[in-house]
Amino acid sequence: MPWPKNHKSRTRDRIVRAAAAAFRARGVSDVRVDDIMAGAGLTHGGFYAHFSSKDDLLGAALVRANCETIDTLAKALESIPAGQRLHAVIDTYLSPQHAAHPEKGCPVAALGPEIARASGKKRRDLARELRIRLDWLRGVVSNEGRDNVQEEHVVGAMACMVGGLILARVVDRNDSAALLEMCREFLHRALGETSHAAATRRPARRRRQRVPERRVS
Repeated sequence: MPWPKNHKSRTRDRIVRAAAAAFRARGVSDVRVDDIMAGAGLTHGGFYAHFSSKDDLLGAALVRANCETIDTLAKALESIPAGQRLHAVIDTYLSPQHAAHPEKGCPVAALGPEIARASGKKRRDLARELRIRLDWLRGVVSNEGRDNVQEEHVVGAMACMVGGLILARVVDRNDSAALLEMCREFLHRALGETSHAAATRRPARRRRQRVPERRVS
């Protein structure tokens, strides 16, 4: 019986989906092609019918991971009234759930520190996805009608969100939650809240100002 016409594209999608999760969870260097193919329920021999190399697959996996992240953020905005969507992006991105599940989250935060030391193609692929995310965030700001939010605010917010998420994954869980809250509140203040958002957000709790280093046993 012949394969369906879309069999090859569906198989490729399974590989990309498995790679996108594995790379974000474990890093690029720690994931082998065999691991990815096994995660997709396929044998190693079929890999080169779809990709020329692991780096080729990485490029496709970054595209998928970034699309998944944008879709997650966009869904979080569906019930949010105008004027509060930028803050909803911040709250969703800098959430304990996002920090706890890198395999489902932002590829820039999950892979940026590793890819920053890698070859030019890997950096270019990730930089491309970062530009796409920035364009999406600019669209959120534009649709909000926030004339007071300038380009440097958009780039600064993205840098703070990505950096905050990376740090939150380094420290212990309790310290991670406090760090994420600090980053959220900093961005809310820096970007300026609407009167409604300011009125409905809970007052900040007093907390330690220093996040201690993780103890190594």
